[in-house]
Amino acid sequence: MVLTALVIVSAASAFAHDLRGTLTGADALSPAARATPARWRGAFWEVPNGALAITAPRSNVERDVAVVLTGATIAESRQPVTVPVEGGRCRPGTVLLSPGTTLTLDNQDLLAHEFYVVRAGGDDRVVAAEVTSSRTRRQVSLPAAGTYELRDLRQPTFRCWLVAGPGQGRVLQPNAAGAFTATGLEDGPYTVKAYFEGVERASAEVTVAGREAAVTLAIGAAPAAPAAPGAAPAAAPAAPEDNHRRRRGH
Repeated sequence: MVLTALVIVSAASAFAHDLRGTLTGADALSPAARATPARWRGAFWEVPNGALAITAPRSNVERDVAVVLTGATIAESRQPVTVPVEGGRCRPGTVLLSPGTTLTLDNQDLLAHEFYVVRAGGDDRVVAAEVTSSRTRRQVSLPAAGTYELRDLRQPTFRCWLVAGPGQGRVLQPNAAGAFTATGLEDGPYTVKAYFEGVERASAEVTVAGREAAVTLAIGAAPAAPAAPGAAPAAAPAAPEDNHRRRRGH
């Protein structure tokens, strides 16, 4: 009986392979600008004072980018999803989940947060604000598909993006170098997507067939904005000599 079980496990392992991926272009990722109330600006050094240079916020691929793997053999991720909040940020910066999944906000900071949820780009709250004390947890649920922002009344610059929709599959965590791995995959086609600030930045199809597979996602290029219906194409820039003539009054 034991020998039979070992043979079955060995046979299953022989048909399971790994997928190794790499994210490129992460240095070009730029966090979106966020309006900060005047009473917070001094604390965040957003006012020129002649002594310190104002530094723009920088992204961190390990903390801010989420990678998801989907395929016929990947089960939906409907179990409760825990999101740690530490240092005034959530990790990862974009959380992928299926509608109806319970999201546990784990406040690991020494200070309390007052989290609430709005639809991305809006201000109407779909989850009411509620205090989450230090070292405590709060559970919320997003019943409808869509992209949302998790915000904090006590820290206006806090943002965490929540993407709720079907086909979320298996979430993979990239390291600081942008490398990620999915293990134990059966042969077949898979889709890998990368998200930054709630927006899909790259997607690739990859097939696992009898051996380890590899995939590279270029996430640095900003996604192209869709053209408005009926909009005229953008005019081509004037040639250098035309600009020269205009400056001279010809």
